[in-house]
Parts: sequence; structure tokens; C-alpha cells
Amino acid sequence: MESILGMPLPVEDPILIFGICMVVILAAPLIFERFKLPGLIGPIVAGVVLGTSVLNVLERGQAIELLGNVGLLYIMFLSGLEINMSQFRKNRDRSFIFGVITFTIPQLAGTLIFRYLLGFDWPAAILIASMFASHTLVPYPIISRLGIMKNDAVVTTVGGTILTDTVALLVLVVVARGFEGELTTRFWISLALAMVIYVAAVIYLLPPLARWFFRNVEDGGKSEFVFVLAVVFIGAFLARAVGTEAILGAFLVGLTLNRLIPERSRLMTRIQFFGEAFIIPFFLIFIGLLVDVSVLFSSLTAWIVMISMLATNVITKFIAAGVTRRIYNYTPAEGWVMFGLSTCEAAATLAATLVGYELGIIGDDVLNGVVLMIFATCILGPSVVDRFGRQVARQQEDQQYEPRQAPQRILVPLANPSTSEALVNVAALLRDQKSEETVYPLTVIAEESEADNTESSVAAAERLLAHAVVHAVELDLPVNPVTRVARNPASGVVEAAMERRISDIVIGWNGNRSARQRIFGSVIDQMLEQTPQQVWVCKLNHPVNTFQRLVVVLPAVIDHNPGFYEAVRSLKHLAYQLGANLQVLVVNDGAEPYRQHFEDVPIEVSIGFMEVASWDETHMALQDSSSDKDLIVLMSAREGTVAYDRALERLPQTLADLQLSFLVLYPSEKDAQSFGAAQPMSLARLLSQERVRLDLTATTYEEAVDTLLSTAIDRDDPRHESVLKALAFDDVGYASEVLPGVIISHARVPKLKGTRLCLGVHRRGMQRDGQTPRTSQLIHVVVLLLTPAQGTTQDHLAQLAAVAQYFSQGDLLEKLMACTTVDQLQGWFEQQALVRP
Repeated sequence: MESILGMPLPVEDPILIFGICMVVILAAPLIFERFKLPGLIGPIVAGVVLGTSVLNVLERGQAIELLGNVGLLYIMFLSGLEINMSQFRKNRDRSFIFGVITFTIPQLAGTLIFRYLLGFDWPAAILIASMFASHTLVPYPIISRLGIMKNDAVVTTVGGTILTDTVALLVLVVVARGFEGELTTRFWISLALAMVIYVAAVIYLLPPLARWFFRNVEDGGKSEFVFVLAVVFIGAFLARAVGTEAILGAFLVGLTLNRLIPERSRLMTRIQFFGEAFIIPFFLIFIGLLVDVSVLFSSLTAWIVMISMLATNVITKFIAAGVTRRIYNYTPAEGWVMFGLSTCEAAATLAATLVGYELGIIGDDVLNGVVLMIFATCILGPSVVDRFGRQVARQQEDQQYEPRQAPQRILVPLANPSTSEALVNVAALLRDQKSEETVYPLTVIAEESEADNTESSVAAAERLLAHAVVHAVELDLPVNPVTRVARNPASGVVEAAMERRISDIVIGWNGNRSARQRIFGSVIDQMLEQTPQQVWVCKLNHPVNTFQRLVVVLPAVIDHNPGFYEAVRSLKHLAYQLGANLQVLVVNDGAEPYRQHFEDVPIEVSIGFMEVASWDETHMALQDSSSDKDLIVLMSAREGTVAYDRALERLPQTLADLQLSFLVLYPSEKDAQSFGAAQPMSLARLLSQERVRLDLTATTYEEAVDTLLSTAIDRDDPRHESVLKALAFDDVGYASEVLPGVIISHARVPKLKGTRLCLGVHRRGMQRDGQTPRTSQLIHVVVLLLTPAQGTTQDHLAQLAAVAQYFSQGDLLEKLMACTTVDQLQGWFEQQALVRP
């Protein structure tokens, strides 16, 4: 073609060139995906078709070459940024071994083949072999889309890229300098010194600079994004300036910024979107434009070189991936993904080809053969990764993953616009990746404001919710905003948590003292008294993504809390999302049991434990060792629970006075045996010694209930009388005679800390005064089931059903009457739990 719409070809108008490229970026992936092919290869094929050797619509001009090189650097930056660093450190030996294998086998085989079979001289043979000994992560966007970036085999392969590309580019430098006769001692010393200085500067200077920037520059995230782009390309340029290649600089910058840009953050969302929707496709078009199809019809040598290079590349990379798979027992699908990722050639290969061609080490046939090999591998690699990556993703879903017993629903009460984004960020980090539940931002409007028709309060609440919703959308976080009218903010939070069956509450605290303050202030303190959910109280002085370590404080016997396991799971998940280490301080208790609890949670995080003798030592340790890189997490306990200590009330204010950033985590107070969940209820665990009476002598049913109820709620407690009325006098629907002589009464109790079960045995029997029994059978066994009023009706009924199942067995009355000690009773119930289906 010589013209299109009267315009000469290739197109020179920059506006039209850009428009054509955008059409390719839009249409090519859709067309290829319609034919069940990876969309990633669409722009490559389109580049070939539109290139000078076919339709002659586009040529490899300065603008496309610029965007193509930018896209290449962006791929390397993203691959470093999305690696899980704790997993990378764990797999660094595997990455090193794979890097050695996947470089050495192709390099040796290629050198021998091109030297002895094809007759190239030593410099050319070594340089050509290095071209396919390295690899470029062209299929990485597919890996990212499938969500398997943190798979062991993928991390090993991406880590191996560091070694293969570094050594391949060093081979290029050495061959080029040797060809020019400049391989002197001074060259080796200067290269090594420059590399050491560069790597040290990036690793040790960039994180403090980035952390300072993220903490001090706030403009809605635009400056953060521009800062990251500037750092990437300046780092890439400096890498080339010290004698290596820009791609290694981009990869190193990605690794260095990894901890500061969490996977669930607004900045990460923008980085991924910009790369995948715009920059990386230009790189793929650029690869296609490099291909000169006419060479295939004009030279047999080009075919020989291309087939030799392609065959050597594919076979040796396949062998290297297979060997590594067998060494580390990866699945066949993971082995294929390693092969697909490591077989693509682009970055280091292009650099070696262009340098070798300019110096005269290789000629036109090798140049064209290399370009065609790049095209072929960039088609093969994504196809393999797309096919087998799906299998890896399915295997990952089937792996041991311990889901929550109840859906994870996070409530985020909002009151201050300046902290709303930080709280939504914390909720996004806490949310399980596999959760299908939404996050609930909440604002509470006082009843008097609604009554006085003050629209300003409603408008302010709507603006606050709108800001949170927009921020959540930027995080790709599903939200369901909630507005409530309530007597006071605490009541609004409690009612919203009950209605929506919330599992976690994330709320902010300003750290200020108040006259009505016991721990945090009236609102949070009241909410803690009335909610059994897991609660996170946040006092953050800096963005949560800038912390490198979580310092967790555990009070003695906190592991006896019903929600401790779930709290540990949440902590490890938060550390995993932040790429942070965990340092656990165990106060006045042994560390070993807690170490085992943390190890039982299957999330890979680096953890250290330290025993602290007292709370005074804890204060000193936190004050002396904590830095602005540390986020302190105090796992606290509500008043009346087994782990409660007065020191837990004072510590948050102490931390606030020290200007430290911290979270206070209150584990869930819901019974660990989740009724209605898959696990059967264990009455042996609920029936403690003090709530069992095997020798009731009451003359009336009311007196028996009163005796049993007093074991759970003191008679001096204001709740005792109302609960007694509900159990003994209210409608007969509150009591159920599950067997002749066995009756269960139940009630929901305000502010109750977990489910309580009371049991009494009356050997002589008694009548129910004021009630009409269904039979003339005397009552011998009375069971009281008390559940927290803040729970749902469904939970209460599910617990009642579970209790009724235990007490509906035909021989139960005789068994209970035969028990003379509480131990015998508990042993019988434990035995029943083992035999029940």
C-alpha cells in the first residue's frame, strides 16, 4: 500500500499515528480473545501487519520507539513491584538456582551450536547464546490478571529474571569491550564499583525518600503517581549510566518500592491501570513493528538462524523449567508457567542484538533472525502462560485456605473527612481477597438533628460518604454506604453492626483526652461495651502503607479469648498485604504457645517473638525500639473477659502521648463455636463448673431458674430481674420441654459477653408454677440458654437448635440423673459430641 485516504504511507501525522495505535490497543485484544487466544499477542500481530514489511501503515518512528522502550521498562518495574517480598526472600535460593539453570543451559548449548554447527566465531556465538539465555517477562500482565503473582513458581521465575538478565547484559558488555580490545583491569574495577554504588544508592536512599514523600505530600494521589514514574525512569537511566541496562534499574526500583505500595491501594490501582491500558500495549506494538517479513522470502540463512535460535531457546528453556520443577516439586501446570514466562525474549535480547550489530559482531541475517525469534517467543510464551496459568489459579483456589466461619463484613464509621481515606485504606487491607462481601462506610445523624430538620447535618454526612465511596472505587473496593439516624453515634454504630451482621468494625480515634473518657471516649467506649465484633481502633499519624513492621502487643492469656484465632489471622493478613514483618511482644506470659497459634494460621509472614515481664517494661520497649517505620498493634480485651487488665485501658493514651501510630485490636467476643456453622456445638466447653447444679432442691420452677441464673448473672445486676421474668414468667414460647422432664428456657441478654449455658438437675422433680405443662411429668432437668442481645435472632435460634439436639435423646434423663459430679457430666457430653454425625 502506498496511500490511505489520499495520505502517503507510512503515516507521518503524529495525531493519526496515535489514533491508529489506540484503535489497535482497543480492538486487537478483543479480536484475539474472541478466538480463544491471549489478548496480549493481539498488538504484536497488529504491529507486524501494520509494519513496513506488510501494509506499510506504521513505521518504527521516534515516538513509537520511545513509548515502546517506556513500556518495556514499565513491565520490569511492575514485575518487581508486585512480587511478594516475604515470599521472595523465602524463595531467593530457588530463584538463584532457577536463574543459574535457565541461563547456563541455553548459554552453553547456544554457544556450542552456533560455534561448531553454524560456524560463527567465538564472540558472535557467545553473544547470540546470551540473547536467548536471558528472558523478558512479556506475559506478566496475564499473570497479574489471573492473580497468581504470589505463586511460588511465579515468584521463583520472576526472581530468576534478576540473575539471567544481569548476567546476559554483563556478557554483552564484556563481549563488546573485548571485541574493541578494552578488557582491562581498570574496566572490571570500574564496572564492579559503579554497580555496587548504584545498587546501594537505590536500596538505601530511595525508601526513605519515598516514605518522606508519601507522608508529606498529599494532593489526592496525583503527585504520588508522578513521583513513582519519575523515580522509575531516573533509576533506569542511572542503571544504564553505570554500565548495565535500564531494565535492571526499573526492576530494582520496583523491588525497592514494593513495601511502600500495597497491592490494595489507590496508587497501585493507578500504576496497574496506566501500564496495562496504555504503556505496555505500545511496547507490544513496537515488537511487532520490528519484524521484517520480507526477510523470510529473501534469505535461507535467516530461516536457518531463526529456527536454530528458536529451537535452542525453546528446548533449553523447557529443560530448565522441567529440571527446576522436579527439584522443588512444583505441579506440571506451574512448570509450564515457568517455561512460558522464561521463554519470551525482548529486552536484553534487543539490547544485545543492536549493540552487536552496530559493532559488526553479527550481520543482517542474525539481526532478522533475532527479531523473528522475539516475535515467535512473544506469541508462544503468553499462549502457554494463559492456558496453564488458569490451571495454577484453580489449584491455588483449591489449596488449603481456611475461610472465615462467617462472611467478612467490615463496617467503617466515619466522622472526620481528614481520616476517612485512612480508615477505608485499613478496611481494604483487612478485607480478604476472596471475599465477595462489600465494605460498609457509615455515618450517624443525631435524632434531634433530623427532628429539627437541619439539612446541613444530612448534607455533611452525604458529602463524607461520597468522599469515602469515591476513594473506595479508586481502590477497586466494593462498598455499600450506610446512613443511620440514632440517639447517639454509639447506638447508630451498634444498630448498623447488628442489622448487617458485621464481622469487623474499623473506627478512628483522634487521641485527645476527654472528661468522659475511660479508654478512648464515650462513643468508642460505649460501642465496645455493646458489640461483640472484632474492632480496630485506629490512630494513624502516617499513611498505613509507609510502615515496614507491625509491633504486636499481646496481654497474658489473650489466647483464651474466643476470637483470638481470627484476630491472629487478621493480623497476619494485614502484615502480608503491607509486606511487613511482625514483632510480637508477649506480656507476662510464655511466648511458645502464641508462636504455635501464629504458625497455625497459613499465611506466610516473617514473625519474631519476645517475652516482656511487665507492662512497665512494655512501655519502655515501645518507647525505645519503635520508630516511624513501626505500626504498633495492641491486642486488647474488653472489661469482664479473661484477658482484661487495667493496664490495657491506659496504654492507648500513653501511645497517643508518645505520638506513635497504632491500632488497638479487640478480638471478637462471639463464641468460638459458631452456631449455624459447620462445626458441632460442644456443650462440654460451655458447661463450666460454676454454672452446673446437680443437687437442686427448689420447690418451684421460678426458684430453680433464679438459682441457675444467678450463676451467670449476679442477683445485684440490674439485668437479673428482667431476664428472670423472661425465663420464668413470660409466654410459654420462651420455654420448650424437649423431653418429658427436661425443659429448656432461653433469653437474649443485653451486654452479655458470649453465650452462657446453665444446667440444673432436680432429683425429686418439681412443677412449673403458673404454667400449664404439656404432661403431668415432673421437671427434673432445667437448661438455661443465654445469648448476647447484640447478636441476631438467627444466631440465637441456631444456638437453641443445637442445644435442643443434645437434650432430645431418649435416654438423656436417666444419664443426667446418674451423674454425681460435674466431671462426669462433661465427660458424657464430650462423648456425645464424638459420636454425633
